[in-house]
Amino acid sequence: MSLTIQQNQGLPNHIYTFLLLLGLLVGFIPAAYAQPAYTLSGRVTDAETGLPLAGATVFLQELQSAGAITDASGTYSFNARSGMYTLVAKYIGYEIQQEPVQLTKSIVVDVKLVASTYAVREVEVTAQRKPPITETAVMGQLELPLETIKTLPVLFGEVDILKAVQLLPGVQAAGEGGTGFYVRGGGADQNLVLLDKAIVYNPGHLFNFFSVFNSDAIDNTTLIKGNMPAHYGGRLSSVLDIGMKEGNLNDTEVSGGIGLISSRLSVQGPIKAEKSSFILSGRRTYADALFNPFLKNTDQGGVPYYFYDLNGKIIFILSESDKVYFSGYYGRDVGSLTLSDGRFDAEFSWGNASATAHWEHTFNDKLKADFSGILTNYNFQFDWDFGGFKTLVKTGVQDYSLHLDFDYQPSALHHLQYGVQYTYHTLKPRSGTAQNSEGDNFDTDKLRNKYGHETALYISDDVYLSDKLLFSLGLRNSYFNQVGPYTLYQFNENQQATDSTHYTSGENVATYSAWEPRVSVKYELSKTASVKAAFTKSAQYLHLVSNAYTTLPLDVWVPSSAVVEPQRATQYALGYFKSIKQNQYEGSVEIYYKDLKNQLEYRQGYAPGPSNRDLDYEFVSGNGKSYGIELFARKNYGKLQGWLGYTLSRTTRTFPDLNEGKMFPARYDRRHDLSVVGSYTYNDRWTFGGSFVYGTGEATTLPVRRYYIEGTVNYQYGSRNSFRMEPTHRLDLSATLQAKKWRNIESSWTFSIYNVYGRRNPFLYYIDNEGEAYGNTVKLQAKKTSIVPFPLPSVTWNFTWK
Repeated sequence: MSLTIQQNQGLPNHIYTFLLLLGLLVGFIPAAYAQPAYTLSGRVTDAETGLPLAGATVFLQELQSAGAITDASGTYSFNARSGMYTLVAKYIGYEIQQEPVQLTKSIVVDVKLVASTYAVREVEVTAQRKPPITETAVMGQLELPLETIKTLPVLFGEVDILKAVQLLPGVQAAGEGGTGFYVRGGGADQNLVLLDKAIVYNPGHLFNFFSVFNSDAIDNTTLIKGNMPAHYGGRLSSVLDIGMKEGNLNDTEVSGGIGLISSRLSVQGPIKAEKSSFILSGRRTYADALFNPFLKNTDQGGVPYYFYDLNGKIIFILSESDKVYFSGYYGRDVGSLTLSDGRFDAEFSWGNASATAHWEHTFNDKLKADFSGILTNYNFQFDWDFGGFKTLVKTGVQDYSLHLDFDYQPSALHHLQYGVQYTYHTLKPRSGTAQNSEGDNFDTDKLRNKYGHETALYISDDVYLSDKLLFSLGLRNSYFNQVGPYTLYQFNENQQATDSTHYTSGENVATYSAWEPRVSVKYELSKTASVKAAFTKSAQYLHLVSNAYTTLPLDVWVPSSAVVEPQRATQYALGYFKSIKQNQYEGSVEIYYKDLKNQLEYRQGYAPGPSNRDLDYEFVSGNGKSYGIELFARKNYGKLQGWLGYTLSRTTRTFPDLNEGKMFPARYDRRHDLSVVGSYTYNDRWTFGGSFVYGTGEATTLPVRRYYIEGTVNYQYGSRNSFRMEPTHRLDLSATLQAKKWRNIESSWTFSIYNVYGRRNPFLYYIDNEGEAYGNTVKLQAKKTSIVPFPLPSVTWNFTWK
């Protein structure tokens, strides 16, 4: 065998090298593994709705090592030798289907599963869209069925995917009641949050107390903690991949819910039976609409805040080989604020918008391709007037992306995925205008948008070396190019600009690239137990730097540039995985070590405000480490279900320009993190749920002493993050009552209590002082602020009309 690749003189070296390695990997698959085999493929769908069943298990009864798990579109494909077999398709809550197949050539067999009449009620609580954790080489991957998420007690009765994710081991909540999260010692910006392939830059509503994901529009949720497959990139810590529902292909369906602070309504149905469908889902808070008429003439004035979001998706099944869908999301938070007896007035709004066009094409029984075009937009605006001083601040991100992904299975021993991804970034780190009471104007006209091209080529191969040994090999080459217009400044010791270089529109400013290998291996100890190991290198070219520890909307995204280098991470992981009683019970123990480079923080003493100085010059960089052990046990089926997760970890940072260069704990360093989650189906009408969480208090910085200058109290702060908040713990309970069916309407009532025993969990600490400085009567006291320091009940009515 010979392989010849002639280099194109116009081809960048990093792309040429990647293509060479791709050719070597594909061209030199060992001939010994290429055993004669045929491909069996098809789709698994719901017989009633026509919707795909992702996560269904399909295998040959006589040769159970030959099988597959259906993907998000319900598609499966695997290879087997010639012969007569029985094809078995299984999915929780559906009748097992068996069908004889004669494999003398590659064939397509579509399967329509019928819901089990005796399990229709139970599937709403227990559906599991995942294979046993012992089967794949992927580590740190957990799937959360929406039906399970809906049984969990939540704040104000709002079903929230992100708060359910926080209950998993290795994931930490960013403050009491919030939706922000940190994974294995990484920052909030190091999580890649996707909605139908579109990046969600700020996944929070109501200052992050609710997520932007409407549960009525969501079909599946997958979290990957570090060992990311090669087709994911651009972040260091995790992937949260969320897929939107496809509309019912056969019948029109209306569903929704009415809760304490918001209502939801979804409509779905066929455009053309079994060929195309739609779903449209909306949600809005209505506290302002309900209470404003009663508060309009009072001191309160009204409720000055609301949020809303809208999801939509249309699919077209053009043929057995072609499927197209268009999906979109739009959401906004809108509010106002009045303080200091009316001297401070502010109006603010922020939100996300995204649109995805996706085409799936099957070339043959071994090769299929996906092509996607994606638009993502996030923007924030804050407009305030304080005593005649008017200020307007804006920030945002806009992306245009193209993805071309291939899935190729040349033999029963190899499963290749490869492709190319491109994104054009436009970032507005900050811009604004200000005007004082005399009419003098200030405009950050010298601050311009930042622009960058991000490209990635990737390939991965699941290689079965034996029945027990599976290697998953991945290679990703990422490339980031900052382009003009841009002005690069040089500063002296007093931070005064001494020189500058201007780059015109489209001119190259800075270029970065990274090889990102991903390797994982699984060795099967038995049919129910396996050990896995993984190694991952990642690079990140966009950064979120915050003064706070949550991803508040005022945080800004900045790109890698001539001043700011990309973040990089290396992670090692090792784990033991066990499945018991046909996956009724499962458990795992994972240990990990993560090394982080070029982490960003604001420089010491930085204070945000109107400025013509680029934020690039306000950052300092350093390194970090995170390591720990995660324990996970879950019961998947039966009346009683749930899981227990525990993490013992440590996360540190070392910055030469902070804390005198000494190592300090990260804000979200948490030694112990425990979650216990359960649901119990009492009968066909009542289901009870509960969760208990415990976590070591977060690290923060507080004053250690005070002194006076001209009668003013001044504070001297201790080492960075040297103070620990109190531990956080909370018990939440819920009960769901299935109402009797009335005509074509099925409904249920969910009652829940958040923080049952009224724990005053700390949200933040502040120093309060009373008395006279000259009289030496000043008293200092650290005071704790809690978000929900009392039991908070809620009730929600959910309905479905068919």
